[in-house]
Amino acid sequence: MSTLAIIGAGPGLGLAIARTFGTQGFDVALIARNHGKLDELVDVLAKDNITAAAFTADVRDGDLLTQALKDAAARFGGIDVLEFSPARTPRTRVQP
Repeated sequence: MSTLAIIGAGPGLGLAIARTFGTQGFDVALIARNHGKLDELVDVLAKDNITAAAFTADVRDGDLLTQALKDAAARFGGIDVLEFSPARTPRTRVQP
């Protein structure tokens, strides 16, 4: 079984991507800041017979995000596809 991890999973684009991959046989790891909302998405996907699990992390905290990805990989036996679509990202300066 292949696994998709969605960083920044939400009820819009994240759910649509999860459904698209889930209906193709992927397990789905949902990663975002609000665990309660993630649990709701897991329940929605379960109604479509898609296996999903919620992992809490804020993309602005690299250590938490790394741990969430490690936990997701341990839960599903690895991650095959990574979707990065957070609402926020760390602030950095871009030099021209």
